[in-house]
Amino acid sequence: MSSTALRSTLLFAAVVLVLVGVSAAPVVAAPGTTVTSEVVATIDGTTYVWQSSATDIRVETAQSLSSSASVCVGPAEGNSSVACAAGNGSATTTISVPNWPADVTGAQTVFVNDSGERTVVTKGAVFVMTKSGDVDGDGLSNEREVNGETGFKTADTDGDGLNDGAEVNQYETDPTASDTDSDGLGDSLEVSTYETNPTEPDTDGDGLSDGAEVNQHSTSPTKSDTDGDGLTDAAEIRTYGTNPNKADTDGDGLSDGDEVNTYETNPNKADTDDDNLADAVEVEETKTNPNTADTDGDGLSDGAEVNVHGTDPNKADTDGDGVSDRVEIEQGSDPGQAAEPSTPLSPDAGVAVVGALLLAVGGGYLWWRRRGGAAAQTDDDDGSAGGAAVATTESARETIATPVETAVETTPDPIPGTAVDEESVDEPEPGVDDAETTGPDPYDEPLTREDEIVAILEDAGGRLEQSTIVSETGWSKATVSRVLSSMADEGEVTKISLGRRNLITLPGYEPDGARSPFEQPT
Repeated sequence: MSSTALRSTLLFAAVVLVLVGVSAAPVVAAPGTTVTSEVVATIDGTTYVWQSSATDIRVETAQSLSSSASVCVGPAEGNSSVACAAGNGSATTTISVPNWPADVTGAQTVFVNDSGERTVVTKGAVFVMTKSGDVDGDGLSNEREVNGETGFKTADTDGDGLNDGAEVNQYETDPTASDTDSDGLGDSLEVSTYETNPTEPDTDGDGLSDGAEVNQHSTSPTKSDTDGDGLTDAAEIRTYGTNPNKADTDGDGLSDGDEVNTYETNPNKADTDDDNLADAVEVEETKTNPNTADTDGDGLSDGAEVNVHGTDPNKADTDGDGVSDRVEIEQGSDPGQAAEPSTPLSPDAGVAVVGALLLAVGGGYLWWRRRGGAAAQTDDDDGSAGGAAVATTESARETIATPVETAVETTPDPIPGTAVDEESVDEPEPGVDDAETTGPDPYDEPLTREDEIVAILEDAGGRLEQSTIVSETGWSKATVSRVLSSMADEGEVTKISLGRRNLITLPGYEPDGARSPFEQPT
């Protein structure tokens, strides 16, 4: 082996030893080299320098280099060199670069030339870059990143998914903080996924941070009222406990906003006042108060009036008869059907009422005769029959002497039928059997309720109070009221109001005082 080859081998071996074992001196670009002058940074053994700056590179070798050898620096690719320094018989050689050429950037190689042989000392130990360049391609210049807080070798310093340049130049976010506004959403998610403002923690201003809307409530961070019900998302969650993603939380037909802002009802309760009517039904259909179970104060809940009784929940007395709906129901009368009002009396009201009472007394006597009362009386000399007649007459006198208002209230029960002269009553012919006179028994066939009432009225002389009919039939008050109302509608009976009582008559048996002044008595 020639002496030159041997020297190269020893030199290479010494360099290798230096590369492996040398300790880093201050500002070591790579094992075996030290860069002085204006150094940008040293990262992972590579020293970064500005192209425009003068640079000194100190190279250490295991043995002294003779003057025939030189140490050079140049681009990593190729064999060209930018600057060299001749050996000086020492193990330390300094390469001075007064100015890097304009076309030289990137990683540089340090090598030894000895007798035409090129031996690499370090590769990439020095990196040349321009101030206006962008080593990491993030949109920020090398100089701006070096002078700032971002890394010129890392495109996304904070690792949030946005390049440093985009954060600084476009979104005005902090390239060193992954969540600039600390709202729980990373800057990249805000920009690319949710279209929120990465510098504003509550983009829609609804009182909830963007992160809370996305991660906890599943609401829209760009819409203050996600479900469009008139309540902000924060108000629904923190104040009313409603669902910010459902416009009508309780499903009653009213939006949460309308319940809170307009009707003051409970948006979490479909029937705020527990009257068995949904809030929307009360507001939109029945026009009742959804916050009051009994809107008209009649003692019946709105729901019971609408769903059970068919009465008006806004009127305490649906039929206007002077008796509240609840009282009518408790008494068994129909709260939805008023008793037929009395026809207004003529100017001679007092005389008409007295006449009606006289007719009533006479009719009572006739009714008593028909029921067998007259047959039980004999024309004895003791005048017992006459005594009965006198008693009736005296009763009539007492009634007539009573003021009109009291007379109406104290009409005997049952009220007798229309008075007829006793002489005008047809008597059966002598010797004729009763069966021939009366004809077939009218009760041979089953009677309808209407037939039974007609029969009772006929037996009573054409009219009775409604309460007496209830007693006679044994039916409930409600049943009697319903049947009579139906018969009155059909013209089969006439209902006449006597204050809180009703007088029921067959057609043509109405008291004269209760008829229209234009109607001719029968």
